[in-house]
Amino acid sequence: MLRKSLALLVVAALVTSGCASTSGGRVPVTAPTVADPSTMSEYVQRLPAGARVKIERTNGESMRATLMKATAQGIVIQRNTRVPEPPFEIPVGQLARVTLDQGGTSTAKAIGIGIASGVGAFFALVALAYAFSD
Repeated sequence: MLRKSLALLVVAALVTSGCASTSGGRVPVTAPTVADPSTMSEYVQRLPAGARVKIERTNGESMRATLMKATAQGIVIQRNTRVPEPPFEIPVGQLARVTLDQGGTSTAKAIGIGIASGVGAFFALVALAYAFSD
């Protein structure tokens, strides 16, 4: 009886530990620094039309969008939203940062998550088999 109780306790600890999360201290959000407009203009003109970009503006707003056109004066983008919005222009002076949006998940990350899930499930099944074996 003691072995079964101990095994169930270990299984419960393994299963519930995956739900725990740590949250570090919060970093205060500050407005991004203003980039040199001539450098920013040169950079955005080299980006290909149709590229998915993440844009941070000098007022602190950030968005994901598709680049439609880039000129020396500004960029024309279309926001990536569920409901389509018309394209609009942002002057280069209001751009703090423009980066190519590479997506959120890499293949290595997906493989790591799959391996960790499989290992956890294996040990849970071994613990259950041990608990209910006579």
